[in-house]
Amino acid sequence: MSGHPNHADIELKPHEDYVEDIKGDDEVLKAPVLKSELDNLSRWETVKRFWKAIVICNMICFAAACDGYQINLNGNIIANPGFVARVGEPNAAGKIALTTHATATWGALQSFGQLIGMWLLTPVSDRIGRKYMLYLLWLILFGSILIETFVKNWAQWAGAKLLAGTGIGCLQATLPIYVAEWAPANIRGGMLLAYSAWNHTGGFMGPLILFICKKTLGDHEYKIPILTQWAFLGIMLPIFLYLPETPAYFAARGQHDNGVAVLRRVNGGIKGYDVEAEYEIIKNIIVEEQEKMAALGLTDQNFRGVIRSYIECFKGSNFKRTIAAALPASCQQLTGLAFLSGYASLFFKEAGFSNAFEITSILFGIKIFFVIVFALTTDRFGRRNIVLVLGGVCCAMLLVIGILGHVPHTNATKDVLIAAACFWSAGSVGLGAFGWSFAGEVAAQKLRARTSGLGSGIAVIFGLTFNTSVPIMLLDGGKRLGNNTYNAAFIFLGFGTICWILTIFYLPEVASRNPAELDEMYEKGIQPWRMRGYVTDVQKAHFARTGNVPGQVQ
Repeated sequence: MSGHPNHADIELKPHEDYVEDIKGDDEVLKAPVLKSELDNLSRWETVKRFWKAIVICNMICFAAACDGYQINLNGNIIANPGFVARVGEPNAAGKIALTTHATATWGALQSFGQLIGMWLLTPVSDRIGRKYMLYLLWLILFGSILIETFVKNWAQWAGAKLLAGTGIGCLQATLPIYVAEWAPANIRGGMLLAYSAWNHTGGFMGPLILFICKKTLGDHEYKIPILTQWAFLGIMLPIFLYLPETPAYFAARGQHDNGVAVLRRVNGGIKGYDVEAEYEIIKNIIVEEQEKMAALGLTDQNFRGVIRSYIECFKGSNFKRTIAAALPASCQQLTGLAFLSGYASLFFKEAGFSNAFEITSILFGIKIFFVIVFALTTDRFGRRNIVLVLGGVCCAMLLVIGILGHVPHTNATKDVLIAAACFWSAGSVGLGAFGWSFAGEVAAQKLRARTSGLGSGIAVIFGLTFNTSVPIMLLDGGKRLGNNTYNAAFIFLGFGTICWILTIFYLPEVASRNPAELDEMYEKGIQPWRMRGYVTDVQKAHFARTGNVPGQVQ
């Protein structure tokens, strides 16, 4: 296409979901600029030009390795005899062991800490900034690991779990926001899924370190695995010191000189990138949202204002966005995350496998492979349809696993079980990865920290519920499930199917959409399943200025 043809002479890309909303050229051209011309770059060209922003996103995503490492290390170390001897208590037989109230307290406090980090500390992020929030969560994790290093009893370990959960909750709520505010729109999904890749890498290293120490230093070695957490913390600090604040935060606070400066620091040398103009787009999007929030009386940053902003997350279109932010990660929890991942070793052991660690290692390998595949393909194929397919796969595999529990157990059925678990792992890791993606993308800018924290926190509540109940289901050969541990699959199949159906009706397509486009579609009441092909006023205004047809892919 050459030149800048008249807007009225261009036939928009046909799509059955397109809703005509004609505005005159003059009105469109006078509207604030809300979309960058660089959004039309190909994905590979975007990667080549915005390599520095990509490095920044991956640097903060490395912190997710600490998240996965700490959670999985702590979840597996409780089986270490040396650890049990250190923090256990005498049982009725006089033998030192972990009590059920101790293990239940640890899991509950860690999940409660996550909720504190996601819900109570996210308003702090809006006040002090994303960068200083990273410092805060680092200090919280520092306190947690310090207690773990010198732990003497189960109560001290419980305190460490509360701090660990709080720090991890801060990280899980802050990181998607930070990445979403720095990543270019048309590769934002891949950057957000990098979080999950690093998370699962760290998650695999936790039980691996315990396994290595067991084989080389004996069954009772638990101290070295705890000390290895300091290495992750030591690497995180210089990364956090280097990372810049986001320009969106400065724009929201009216600190425009700082916003321009930080944008120039990261993107200043990019070919065809006008720092002032690109910052103006960020500012325009935020100013529009601030005007809407002011109309609702939600500009105050005091306690009352924070509470009202949370309430606003449950009103009108924002409620739909909160549901969408929660659905993928909740679907992961409700399709058996605790059953086939968190307590996979316990399930396979109870199911009669002697090589439970090897099987869980295979599952971790599958997860890391598929999350990388999803990160590389999501911005091309979108997110909504992939999530729907993955949720369906998890439900189907749960049905297969449940049926296997009611047929004679042979080598063939064991092979089918492992295959079903592998397919389930591929689906589950995708749901978790896209969960963090949607938490960072689907919210309105002004409510991003609140919505992200709420969406993630809802999934954590499900996690708390099942992390407490699944061990009870699986122990003693599934005595509470009709003496069949496989029946747990049917429980998760029921919950998972309900959540999967909700994703069909509430999950939007957010790939390559900027915040202004999402705001417009939600305000107009466009149904989530029609958002992928809908042509927004933002796109039409962009076309009127540049001549690029809405929906055109370069």
